[in-house]
Amino acid sequence: MAKGVLTVITVCTDPAREEEYNRWYLHTHLPDLSKAKGFVKARRFRNLDATGPRRFLALYEFESPSIKESYKELLKLAMKAADTGRHISFMAPAANTGGGLWEEMEPQSFKPLEKHGYPTDTEYLRDLRKRVQGQIETL
Repeated sequence: MAKGVLTVITVCTDPAREEEYNRWYLHTHLPDLSKAKGFVKARRFRNLDATGPRRFLALYEFESPSIKESYKELLKLAMKAADTGRHISFMAPAANTGGGLWEEMEPQSFKPLEKHGYPTDTEYLRDLRKRVQGQIETL
């Protein structure tokens, strides 16, 4: 049985209605979509970087013989909800979100590395250290 997650990053396009948007998402939208085959659970998150365009994240977890089929059913349920007046008009996917449908990679399907010894002073790691330090300082 495959395990997967759908990541959806959204924004409320009408800031004055953000509370209504969150109430709808949590108490209408998620229960409507929870009827998809293979659906396990859904969770929502608020971005702590309030200045960014990616305000909200939803994670939909599946356990199914076909993650893609579960996703298709979830999309059909979303359209059915829209056709019956259960979908709001002031939600949009955040631009350049990097969201999508993801299938879990089981550790036992890969052999562990027998040794490590990667370079520790590369341009990538120097840049990474700067970014991480910047994040630490702003939290």
